[in-house]
Amino acid sequence: MVLWQIAGVILGTSGVVALYRGWQRKQRSWPLVLAGWALLLGSIMAWGQTSGIDKGPALGIITVIVLGLAAIGIAAIRTPVKQRREPRVRRAVSPASIAARQNTAAAQSATIITIVLAGLVVSMSACTAMFMGNQWIGMEHTANLTLSMFAFPLVWAGLATFVGYGPNLRDGALPMSIILAISAAIILGTVKAI
Repeated sequence: MVLWQIAGVILGTSGVVALYRGWQRKQRSWPLVLAGWALLLGSIMAWGQTSGIDKGPALGIITVIVLGLAAIGIAAIRTPVKQRREPRVRRAVSPASIAARQNTAAAQSATIITIVLAGLVVSMSACTAMFMGNQWIGMEHTANLTLSMFAFPLVWAGLATFVGYGPNLRDGALPMSIILAISAAIILGTVKAI
């Protein structure tokens, strides 16, 4: 059991280092990213051998999170502190430019609220569909619930980032609509089957 724990820590550390190295590069390095995620998955699987299928992956996820936080802490300590810039001298602003800024700010706020709320609805439906589908195929309830709970914030953040970085809001609406339609079909199909 101790050997599995050591293997889990080594795999988790290697995965975090690989992801960090991939993040440091100017160009995305898919081999490093894929290797990092594969090592993290291996770490969680190794932890699954220590305490059973229910507690082991939870310990593995906690270990990976602690390793990630340690890596962020080390990077924060090693990064030099930037010098503060001198404040700029403010110029008089016309009422027209103030109104234009307020309109722009209101539009940006509406876009952010739309992205967050739409992402919430779509991620809730996608994770519910995943839970119902896993339940339908016979996945153990605790593992299914844990998987769905961990997937929800990741899916929500991923959707919000994907839509937020798009050139306009309409480009993100189509993928979100497709995900919502597929999720609704899975939920309705599994409810009838269960």
